Parts: sequence; structure tokens; C-alpha cells
Amino acid sequence: MFFKFNLRLVTIMFFGIVVLFDPAYASDEDVVKAKPALWQVKKDEGTVYLLGSFHLLPKNYLWYNGIIQQSFDSSEELVMETKMTPESTAAIQAMVMKNAFLAPDDSLKNHLDSAHYEKLLVHSKKLLGMDETAVKKLKPWFVALQLSVISIMSTGMDLELGVDKHLEALAGQKEKSISGLESAQQAMNAMINHPLPVQTAMLNDTFDQLDDFKSYINSYLSAWASGDAAILSKTMIEEMAVHTELYQALIIDRNNNWMPAIEQHINSGKTIFIVVGAAHLVGQDGIVRMLRDKGYQAEKIQ
Repeated sequence: MFFKFNLRLVTIMFFGIVVLFDPAYASDEDVVKAKPALWQVKKDEGTVYLLGSFHLLPKNYLWYNGIIQQSFDSSEELVMETKMTPESTAAIQAMVMKNAFLAPDDSLKNHLDSAHYEKLLVHSKKLLGMDETAVKKLKPWFVALQLSVISIMSTGMDLELGVDKHLEALAGQKEKSISGLESAQQAMNAMINHPLPVQTAMLNDTFDQLDDFKSYINSYLSAWASGDAAILSKTMIEEMAVHTELYQALIIDRNNNWMPAIEQHINSGKTIFIVVGAAHLVGQDGIVRMLRDKGYQAEKIQ
């Protein structure tokens, strides 16, 4: 489903947009001991670790321990998808303002069928606090991502508890170097630069997933927590790959763009810890497969 793309890029909204509500944190639940997928690539004196991230997590998911903690402690540098700065945050805000609105003579009513337009009015009022006059002027990608952000956080998932933010904070405490594989603008472009019919399909699938949202999120979290590459690929990749344009932009193109930097880290002779969304690592177009095709020995160590 297109909705899965929203999950993968949901943190982009937090880089540049203030979501106008207080997140509803989950009540205490049984602790989930997650074992996210971790690969190791060695060459000469260097070692690179590749960890599959989930960008937002509930507070009852424990994952930073064991071999992940040991590997991170041994590293000299943390490499993330994007390293945010005040300047890039401002650039993202400007991009959103420029790309969130339809042309003055256009309306979402022109792009959605009657059933999905009715869902738009219901969900935008309930989740975003927006009436028809305001919401109908927004582009489909923006509405889809906003609805996804609000829905995910209302389940108790939090960006501050996500894998990336946790490791970034630890790297700061330990005075490790931090770098990114792409700019925030590049990541944002992968989400917004699509024809309106593609954006509309994304929004329609978002509406359809909202009907059983909690169970959907739980299945996605379960796949990540299992660390099983086959389960991750089936859950995160197979349905996405059917929708070729979005899949190309959000997964394949970004993976290809990242590869030179990843190879440079592998050949640096240093110990580097790379964390990217789990969907980027698995499947036929995943980074692990790409590295193996180039002759690197990528060993799954968790």
C-alpha cells in the first residue's frame, strides 16, 4: 500500500513542520524486546555496521542492548539518512510552504472520488481540525503525510523514542562524529515530486488504512522488531514495489544515491555505524543486496 511510504518518510514532517497537537502517549504495556536487523561489513581495518531503523517507537519497545550497543560503542562515527541543522530545517519549511498547496483554481474535490472525498472531510476535521474550505486546497501528498503523522503519534509512538533520535543523542553524549547520507531537501523531494494522480493514490490508500490503523501499525512494528530479513522484505517492500514510481523515488533512487558514501565508509579503515530505515536494507533492491553484488561480505549479526 502507498500508506507504507508515509511510514518510511514520516519523520520528514517533524524536521520542518510543527504538528499542532499534543501526542497521546501510550499507557504502560508489556515490554517488547525488539531485535532489529543489524549487518556487519568488514574490509581491511575498517568495519561498518548497518542497522535497520524504525523512526518512531512506543516507549515499551526495548532494542538498544546486546550486540547493537556493543557495535555502537565501538564505532567512531554515526551516519544517518539525514543530519538536520537549523538551516536545513528552514529550507524544509520553505519547501513545504511552496509545495503543500494546489493551484488557486484547483481543489481536492477534482482529484478524489466522492467516497474518498467524504473520508477527507471526516478525517481532516477529526484528526487535523481543518474544515472543508481549508483542506480542499492542500495537495494530496501533504494531507496523506499529515494524517499519517497524527495517527501514528496518537497511538503513543514518538519521534524522540525512535532509533535515529536515540542514537543521535547518544552520539552527542559520546562526542562521536555525526553525518548524513543525503540532505533534508533531497529526502523531501523524494516525497513531494510526483504527479497529482500518484499523490492522489497515496492519499486514497491512507484513508483506507485509517479504518484499521492500530492493527496495521502493530504488524509493521512486529516485522521490524523481529529483525527477520524475509519478514521485513515481505512486510515493507513487496507491496511498495508494485507502485513503481514511488518505489523508484523513495527506495531505489535513494539507495543508489547513498551507495558511494557507504562504500567510502567501508573503505575508510574506520568503524562506522550507519542507521537507515529498515526498508532500505532488505529485498532485491536493498543496500545489503547491493553491497553483496559488489563483492562485499555483509554478514547479518542480529
